[in-house]
Formats: sequence, structure tokens, C-alpha cells
Amino acid sequence: MRKLPVETLAARAERFAPFYRIVKPVGPGPFPTVVYLHGCGDANGPQPHYATAAAARGVASILVNSFAPRGITLLEARLLVCSGMRLWGRERAGDVLASLDWARNQNWVDKARLGLAGWSHGAWSIMDALALGQECARHAHLEALPHDLFAGLKTTFLVYPWCGIGAQTLSRGWTKTIPTAFILAQNDSLAGISLPLKAAELLSNTGCHVETHIYPGATHSFDEETSVNPTFRYEASKARDAHTRFANWMARFLV
Repeated sequence: MRKLPVETLAARAERFAPFYRIVKPVGPGPFPTVVYLHGCGDANGPQPHYATAAAARGVASILVNSFAPRGITLLEARLLVCSGMRLWGRERAGDVLASLDWARNQNWVDKARLGLAGWSHGAWSIMDALALGQECARHAHLEALPHDLFAGLKTTFLVYPWCGIGAQTLSRGWTKTIPTAFILAQNDSLAGISLPLKAAELLSNTGCHVETHIYPGATHSFDEETSVNPTFRYEASKARDAHTRFANWMARFLV
């Protein structure tokens, strides 16, 4: 596991681009596009299923791998990132900004219709990016940030987001007011639901259109087939419903 050097958004994006997984709808584009941030475990977790559902609604997807460019193995991710020992959301917020910047420079992307989607640690990273704004430069080792970091960003979709220790939203709010969906699991023993609900309430009170859905009886990573945590339970029917909710949300705000 290695720290990234201080660099521009373009240089950071160039570092990450070889590891992006792109899913596009049929047709020439340009397409409304969503940037995905995976959780703290498997970088190839549930996101491809969401991307397939989005493509069917005319939305393209950029699946970011935050681990490969840093040399983080799956074992290191589970032991060090999931435990909060390395790579907090405010540092990984740079991945969010760089990937949005990269998207805006692709001819197949409609740069005026962009979305963000995050799971657990990835949702934390997105929320920290929106909370910190220009301050991301210091935490994410970036320089020469543009004035409008979130140009074209229309919405976010946050699945069992971490809003606890280290997360910035509850103390700062966000620097951009956009529609946001919170997808929570009633029996989430990791992220819980009380702090995400507080974050949702805060954002709603500051002008964001916020919608929240709680899956009864579900655990953290209910949509991730590859999870190895014995306290997390994959539920195919709930996962399929989440894929549909995601595709409908992005079609509603981007298409």
C-alpha cells in the first residue's frame, strides 16, 4: 500500500484511468454518466450489476478501482482500509474529483449530466468530497484544483454510507446542493442507520432533495455476493430491487 504523490487532477486521473471499468448503453452517445466508488473490500463487488441496470436506462458508468493504483491487495483492503487504519474518506475524495474531471474530458460523456454513486467507504469518500470542496487538495494530495470541482454533477446515490468517525458531512454539510438518495440496511452492524439518517436530515434541511429507503432485516453489503464477512448477508431479491431503484433514480435525474 502506497501514498500517492501531490499531483493535479489530470495526473491523478491518468494514474487511475487504466483501472477504470466502463459500461455504456447501446448507441453513439454522449451519455449521462455515473462515477462509482466501491466499498472498503472487494473493488469488483456489486457495482457491475448496477452499471448493467443503468445502461438499460441510457446511462453510462465509470467504475473506479481505488485500490489497484495504490497497490492495495484485497487482504490489505479488508484488514487496513475496512478497519479505518488507512485511506480515510477525505483522502479518497481525490479519486472522486479526479474521476469526475476525467469523465468531463471524454467525448462519449455528457459532461452536463453527471452522477456519483458510492457504497460504504466509497459513499464516505463522495460525501467527504462534497463536504470539503477545495479543502480536498490538502487531504487528497492534489494541487491546482479548478474553481468548480463539481461542474455537471446532478445527483448522488449512497448505499449504506459510513457517516461516523472521520466523516465530514455531519459537521460541515455539503458545498453543493443536489438530489441525493440514501439506501440503508435496517440491521447494518457496520455503518448503522442512525448517523446516515442524521446526515440525510441535515442535507434535507440545507436544501438538498433527499430520499431514503431502508431495507427491513438487511445487513451491510446485502447486495454484495462476494462479501466474506460472516455478519453480512447477501440477499438477491433486495439486491435486484436496489439495482432497479438505482437505475430509476439516475434516469429520473440524468436522462
